[in-house]
Amino acid sequence: MRVIFLGHACHLVEVDGVRILTDPWLVDPIFEGLVEHDVPLGFGPADLPPIDAIALTHAHLDHLNAPTLAALPDKSVPVVHPPAALTELPDTLRRLGYTELHERAPWQPFEIGGARIVPTPSLGVLDECAYVIEGRSGRFFDGGDAPQPPHLMEEIAKRFGAFDCGALSHNAFDMPALLGLPSHKPPDHGLEAALGSARRLGLVAAIAAASNMRWCGPDGPGITARVIRRSRADFVERVRRDAPDIEALHLAPGDAWSREGGVERGVLRGTPAARAPHDYVHPFLGTGERHCPPGRPSLEELFRRDLPARLAKAPEVAREVGQPVCFEVVGEETGTWTVDFTRPGAAPERGDTGAPYAVRVDCEQWKDLFERKISWQVVLSSDRLRVTRFAPGAPPAGLHFVYGLQAVFP
Repeated sequence: MRVIFLGHACHLVEVDGVRILTDPWLVDPIFEGLVEHDVPLGFGPADLPPIDAIALTHAHLDHLNAPTLAALPDKSVPVVHPPAALTELPDTLRRLGYTELHERAPWQPFEIGGARIVPTPSLGVLDECAYVIEGRSGRFFDGGDAPQPPHLMEEIAKRFGAFDCGALSHNAFDMPALLGLPSHKPPDHGLEAALGSARRLGLVAAIAAASNMRWCGPDGPGITARVIRRSRADFVERVRRDAPDIEALHLAPGDAWSREGGVERGVLRGTPAARAPHDYVHPFLGTGERHCPPGRPSLEELFRRDLPARLAKAPEVAREVGQPVCFEVVGEETGTWTVDFTRPGAAPERGDTGAPYAVRVDCEQWKDLFERKISWQVVLSSDRLRVTRFAPGAPPAGLHFVYGLQAVFP
C-alpha cells in the first residue's frame, strides 16, 4: 500500500493495484475565492494517473471540489459517499456528470478489485463519514474532518485491527474563531484526540488531515492566523514528542509514503490547474436553480415569502436547525427577524423576540443564498457572519444552529 498526499484531505491511496482518490480538491481557490491551498499545489487534475474509485467524506467545498471533479476525465468511475439526508451531495455529483454513485451506510463496505472502502460513523457535520481503505497490502484510515471520540476509535480498531497509515483530524480549522467567538471545538477534534487515535489504531505512520488551507486577499494572513489553531507542524511535533514509535509524516503535496519505501518526495508533479472563478456547483455550472422567484428579492420578500416556502418544502431541514433564531440583517437593507425553526409552518416575526440564538448577516450575502449564488458554507467562511447570542453546550444547543443552516442553504 502507498499513500500519495495531494494536499488538505485529498490522498491517492494505492492498494492491491487499485487507486482510490479521497476528497478531491486540486483547483484553487475555494469558498468562492476566499481560501486556497497552503502550500500551493505543483500539479493539477490532469496530472493524476487513472483513478479506480473516489471516496467522499462529505459535501463541504474543501472536500468536494466541483472544478476538480469536472476536470477528471472518467465520469463513470465509482464514487462512494455517505447517505445524504440533508445535503445535495449525490445531486451535485450527478450535475457534474458522475453516473456510478454508491451510497454506503457506516460499516457497509464497497469492494473494488482487491480493495475495500468502508465508511465509519461520524458525529460531525451533516451527512459525513470517515473511511477505512484496505486490501491485502495494507490499511489506511481516512479521517477527513470527522471527530474521533475514543469509543469510536476503539470500535474501528476492534473491527479492523492495526493500520499502516492514518490521516487524523486535529483542530486545524476553528470555525468559531470566524464567528467572533472563542474556540468551542470539542476535545475529540484536537491534538490530544489525534494522538489518542493514532495509538488506538496502531498506526505505523500518521498524517495531519485537512490542514492545507489559507485565506486569500489582503485580510487573508490575519484571518488564517485566527482560524488555523493547530497546523500540520503542531501535529507532527506533538506525535514526535509523545508517540515516537509512530512516524509523524510532514508531507508536501505530491509526496508519498509506504511501509516498504518510506517517504518519497515529489512523486506527483506537473502543472497547477488554472484558477477557478467559482467552486460552488450552481454558479460553476450555471444551473439557474434558486430558492426564490426570478429577480432580486427584497428583504421583506425573503422573510415573508421565500424562507417559509423553503422550510415548508423541507421540514426535516428546519428540524436540523431546531431552534428559534434571530437574524439581524445589515448592509444595503436592514431589518431584524426571528424565525422559529421548531415550527416550520410559522411565519417569521419582525424584530428580536428574545430567541436564545442570534446572528448578524450581510444583506447581500443573505440575498445571494436565496438566489443560489453562494452556499451557507461560503457565508460561514467569509468572516462577515457574527453569532451575537448563543447558549453553550452540545448539539442541538451551542453553535449547532449555525451549522444546521447549511441544510437550509446547501
